[in-house]
Amino acid sequence: MITDIKSNDNYYNLSGKIYWPLFDCEVSVRIGQGKDVSIEYAEQCVSQLLKLDNAELQSLMRASISYFQDEEKCHREPIEMLFEFEGMPYPEGFEQPEQILPYIKPVEIYIDQEIPDCYSVSIFSECAWEPEHGLQWVVRNGKALFVGAAQGLGSHGEEILYLEIWKDTNYLIPNF
Repeated sequence: MITDIKSNDNYYNLSGKIYWPLFDCEVSVRIGQGKDVSIEYAEQCVSQLLKLDNAELQSLMRASISYFQDEEKCHREPIEMLFEFEGMPYPEGFEQPEQILPYIKPVEIYIDQEIPDCYSVSIFSECAWEPEHGLQWVVRNGKALFVGAAQGLGSHGEEILYLEIWKDTNYLIPNF
């Protein structure tokens, strides 16, 4: 599943790639954050991401739409499509949450450490509505934990980090 695995000399011990059918693209995977993480464990983490049930996918997409709409309210004008999103039509009507997917480009999946029975990933994506901070999703054991601006939150933080400490920026929590 994870291909092109290489040893790194930097912050993450290993890197590789996966193909993510949801976005029809290859995405980099960073493994280890200075700790030993087995390839088998990393593949289990990525596998749970690739096999999310429809309800969780819908939740991630709806939260991403909320993030888009909140950014637009803050700017008080329609979002301008920049960089790789330039020239794309302005998104209209999000009745089908999948309509947000063309405006998201996953860049890297992070697996920070190996914890038994805790399969967690942090995904950094570029997005059309926030070119500076992008979009971060954190998914653990098949459940979405965080959707919002990339905060540099790792994949294996305590749940309180995503659900309490960063709750004001977590679009999965209905406070917007």
